[in-house]
Amino acid sequence: MRRADRLFQIVSFLQGRRIAITAQDIADEFDISVRTVYRDIQDLITTGVPISGEAGVGYILDKSYYLPPMSFDVNELETLMLGAAMVSSWTDEKMAASAKSLILKIKNVLTAHDRETFSGIALFAPPSRAKLPWNIDFSYLRQSVRHKEVLDLSYADEEGIATRRRVRPLSLVFIGPVWMMLAWCELRKDFRHFRLDRMLNASSTGEIFTDTAETSLKTYLARLNYRDGLKD
Repeated sequence: MRRADRLFQIVSFLQGRRIAITAQDIADEFDISVRTVYRDIQDLITTGVPISGEAGVGYILDKSYYLPPMSFDVNELETLMLGAAMVSSWTDEKMAASAKSLILKIKNVLTAHDRETFSGIALFAPPSRAKLPWNIDFSYLRQSVRHKEVLDLSYADEEGIATRRRVRPLSLVFIGPVWMMLAWCELRKDFRHFRLDRMLNASSTGEIFTDTAETSLKTYLARLNYRDGLKD
């Protein structure tokens, strides 16, 4: 990664954070040494970026600081286009509309040269017969993950036997062509993956959960590989 790109990304990494981020966290994020972080932060401050903090404590960016749009290379533009196409084909109408809106916003802030490159990209992800249909509201599940809503889930196993589960939704996972919801299952007292095409109903219990050392997504990722968690 070019140093100029790294400096830009460090500012992006700090932007919107409410608490100080340590130099070690930044070093881990960008796979660089802590000494390099200190040097980069000092250079950013010297150029006028309003970063406050100090070594050993952490850094925070003034929330009023506006980061101007950056230019994209061809590979990055192709990634955006392909990602938007895949979202449109493999999620629901709300996500597809969001993907199209995102692409339009990006296009509007591109330079003339990048806009020309953007319009010439030919990457598509058309709908596939392999896509497994579901009756559950995909966007509702996304909101439940975002808002940490405990769900009352009616779910059918591979033999079609329905069960009721009380779950804490943690993430939506796509392993083509299957979409699954990773959750902490209060019945099993463990992490489980629930396939969207086997969900019969999902409704909010009205309860908001708080991540714990035992039940958080971070704990799951640290403890298991995805292949080990594909249960239910």
